[in-house]
Amino acid sequence: MTEKSARQNLKRWNWLFAPSVPDLIFSLRTTITSLVALSIAMWMELGQPQWAAMTVWIVAQSTIGESLSKAHWRVVGTLAGAVAAIVLVSVAPQQPWLFFPLLAGWIGLCAGLGTLCHNYRSYTFVLMGFTCAIISVSAIDAPDQVFSISIARSTYVLLGVACEMTVALICEPSVAGRARAAVRRNLQDIIEGTAAVVRDVLISHPPPERDLCNTFSRVMTLNDRIEFSAIETGHSGPMVASARATLGQAAKFMSRGLGMQTRLALSGQKNGRFAQPVVSAFADFLDTMPRFLDSNAGVTGLCTRAGDLLRVCEIAIEQTASLENRSADQRTVVDDRIVLQGIALLLSELTLLLRCFAGTGLDRNVLNSLHVVRPTHGRAAIANGLRSFAAVLIAALIWEITAWPTGTLFVMFVSVVCARFASFSNTVIASKNFFLGAVWAVIAAVIPVFFVMPVTSDYPLLCFAAGIPMLIGGLVNRHPATAAMGASFVNFFPYMLEPENHFRVDELQWFNSSTALLAGLGFGVLVFRYLFPFSFVRFHRNFRAIIEKGLRSIVRRHSRMTDQIWLGEIIEEMERLIAHDAGRDPSRTDAWLSNAFSLMTVGRNLLYVKFLLTQKVLPPSVGKELTRLFEILESAATTSHEKLRAMTDAENALWQTEARSEEAGQRIQISDIIGCLSIAVRELGKSNSLQEQHHFRS
Repeated sequence: MTEKSARQNLKRWNWLFAPSVPDLIFSLRTTITSLVALSIAMWMELGQPQWAAMTVWIVAQSTIGESLSKAHWRVVGTLAGAVAAIVLVSVAPQQPWLFFPLLAGWIGLCAGLGTLCHNYRSYTFVLMGFTCAIISVSAIDAPDQVFSISIARSTYVLLGVACEMTVALICEPSVAGRARAAVRRNLQDIIEGTAAVVRDVLISHPPPERDLCNTFSRVMTLNDRIEFSAIETGHSGPMVASARATLGQAAKFMSRGLGMQTRLALSGQKNGRFAQPVVSAFADFLDTMPRFLDSNAGVTGLCTRAGDLLRVCEIAIEQTASLENRSADQRTVVDDRIVLQGIALLLSELTLLLRCFAGTGLDRNVLNSLHVVRPTHGRAAIANGLRSFAAVLIAALIWEITAWPTGTLFVMFVSVVCARFASFSNTVIASKNFFLGAVWAVIAAVIPVFFVMPVTSDYPLLCFAAGIPMLIGGLVNRHPATAAMGASFVNFFPYMLEPENHFRVDELQWFNSSTALLAGLGFGVLVFRYLFPFSFVRFHRNFRAIIEKGLRSIVRRHSRMTDQIWLGEIIEEMERLIAHDAGRDPSRTDAWLSNAFSLMTVGRNLLYVKFLLTQKVLPPSVGKELTRLFEILESAATTSHEKLRAMTDAENALWQTEARSEEAGQRIQISDIIGCLSIAVRELGKSNSLQEQHHFRS
């Protein structure tokens, strides 16, 4: 190994050997807090005091808003799960095969409901599931003690939450100001990124599909995390509404830019007499825009410049309409106008994006209507619920057959892992990292359990022996590449210490507990890998069903489909595919992403055509043609090729209508629709071709 490669390898571990100050402070602070919570629990002479220390690590997050949200929903989920456990044990005392199906059903229900929710509201159902499992399974051999066990379990959680929240609030002063600055910085980054994508499209250098997917995914992630910033800023309603509207509008602007790529390719008029100056001016505007986003005055100036450029674009559109009949090549003039109308759409959406970012001049209801919507998927919820139900029953059957003395722990941890990871995008990877973190926790616990605790009852010495692994685990938890494993480690390391006030756990009991822990978590990994595993064929079939249903909803007269819902559906599926991309042929994934972006563009253009049909007065022949087209597209029996043929026929009919029209205003309206339909025809044809070429089979 050369000296250079050795330095590079060492540099990869800088996060551990030379951590950043925030990471070190977080790890040190949480380690101390967890040990304080453990000492308080032992002072209160609670049984299993390690749960208080575990709660501290579970609740501690990178931001105070995230910690407060998780703490809130953890308390709610724990209390609800405790009540469920009391009811469950009361209904089926000493009746194992009445008890276990009921427990499995409850875990499955919670896993399914958690899949339908997002952020820590999903975590609430997770807690309701495995808290019920922990309490009820612990009370199997003593059902009359279920209430006491529930109170003890709730006490651990409340104690851990109180300790972590107290320390976090003390150590995070002036959090509101920093949260507002962070939100503005993130929004600015998103605007700059989307502007760069559209600029690259205009200069014929579109970015790869994966880069586009990452940008859309970041928009969704920031949209999810806005609620944590709202907590940090004191539930600032206007700021939250403005931020979510900015993110939603950024996604709309970028997706419209992708359609512009097709518009330019179809017309060939990027260098047309009317379009070329406007396209160049818009590309230059997007190139210089980031430097003006730092101040409100700069954003206001950008809005003014965008408005001026839009007026120039509209004047050019009117000129093409007035000169069309006098031109020797009418089709070229119309193509020029179609490009200009695409630029006008982009400028309108960019102006609205900048106004959302500025946070002024827009009604709260308008802002709320603009944020991107993350969809819910009933099929995934049903699959996760059934998987968790089956896993708990199988675990209970294993315990019944083997009569394993610590089989209750095995069933408990199977319930925990199935409930915890059911809603994750890639359940196999998540549960595997969780298992590996637990393995390291068991290994690290050997030193304090076998070499420190047997020879001394001095608590400071225990803190020293346990604090060093916790500190390292905290740093592992803060490193993005190892965060899942680190979270599992700091969660289970206190558990494996098994500290007690009046006795010490002997070696045999410790080995039995650790075996049950690892067996339960390992069984959970196998469940996710082999029971209803991810299948690309099934994924694509479900995606096609979502798209077909969405397209029918778009053209339905009184549907609630919006741009935000449509974008959210497709981005969610992109994220799901990328989460399972490891080990898959990259070319096939890229082809699927290209297919998804094509369908995204089809939907957005059909939504705009529907808007023109319902909001503007169109010539009767045009309205009749579009109504006929929408009736064909709305039918569930219409195939993709039939939809393509119907849209092509409608486009050709509108070209003929536009050529016969004498009114300039009507020609502008018709060419606006022609531009959208031509894009939809091109992209739907591309999607059909990709499906036939790749078949999208695993």
